[in-house]
Amino acid sequence: MPLAAVAAGLLLLLALTMQALALQERAQTAALERLRREEDLLVSAAHHLLAVLNEAHPCLLALPQTQWATAGIACATPADVVSLTLLVVWSVPVRLLAWSPGADGESAQLDVQLVAGQGRAPRHGRFAVRLTGAPAQAVDLRSREPGGLEP
Repeated sequence: MPLAAVAAGLLLLLALTMQALALQERAQTAALERLRREEDLLVSAAHHLLAVLNEAHPCLLALPQTQWATAGIACATPADVVSLTLLVVWSVPVRLLAWSPGADGESAQLDVQLVAGQGRAPRHGRFAVRLTGAPAQAVDLRSREPGGLEP
């Protein structure tokens, strides 16, 4: 009888261990999916912002974001500049942190951030943007982080 109790206990312990491992794997999978969704949001926000700039305000592409409110008034109203700094993509607010056009053949740099909320921590994305033509047009977007986007 004691041998049967020991065997039952071991089987119970084994079953609980297997269940714990399955739950841990499921939690890791959910975290990875959330991370990929946030990366998709950042890339979509960067593409959306560049599309708006290409279409409605191409002169801003040639200026650093710090100069948009002053030198950029030739092609964008102050309200346009403000609306470009906070976008909504897939119902998630995304903040433009920085735009730098780059110098002499260098890629421009675009920094965006998912605004924290709904159980989501702020997440930052930095992108290299290739500009071409005059007025400048954004034609290519690449993540600057080799292993993905920054947490």
